[in-house]
Amino acid sequence: MKVFECQACGSHEFHEEDGYRICDHCGTKHIITAEDQRVPQSTINLQDDVERLLQQSKLDPEHAKKYAQRVLEIDPYNEEAKRILYAYTELPKKNSGGCYIATAVYGSYDCQQVWTLRRFRDYTLAKTWYGRVFIHTYYNISPSIVRWFGKKEWFINLWKPMLDKMVSELNDKGVSNTPYQDRQW
Repeated sequence: MKVFECQACGSHEFHEEDGYRICDHCGTKHIITAEDQRVPQSTINLQDDVERLLQQSKLDPEHAKKYAQRVLEIDPYNEEAKRILYAYTELPKKNSGGCYIATAVYGSYDCQQVWTLRRFRDYTLAKTWYGRVFIHTYYNISPSIVRWFGKKEWFINLWKPMLDKMVSELNDKGVSNTPYQDRQW
């Protein structure tokens, strides 16, 4: 017997209901093949699949890009899926050195404010054990936070005043805001 794979998420776990093979992982409906009593295509409601995939992208942010791409295969004009893909591609990459929240707030990893914060990280925080613990914790948590909220206006409005104040105080203490290359550890 042929093993069936969900086209949306790759799962092999299904149940049959009302002439459809339904993925137990993401809920996508699949037509049962001709040898299994083919259901006419005109009865398929792709909007249900789109909604399930969009919901799954919220529940499973690690794979949100994959779900958004599947939605765009069904509905190339879906604005929510486009926003998910945009947010995913605009995130700083893991090897960029970090400063995820500041990058989301200021819109660039290479701007004066982020250069200041990166210098502070490399030359002040990284010199103490508790600073290194903070850096390690921050780099494990902040990518997900930015992935979920980084493009939200309220998120930027929450963080910008705090970061502006911190950057100003660091500049007043002599931390430079000129172009900066991260230290290699």
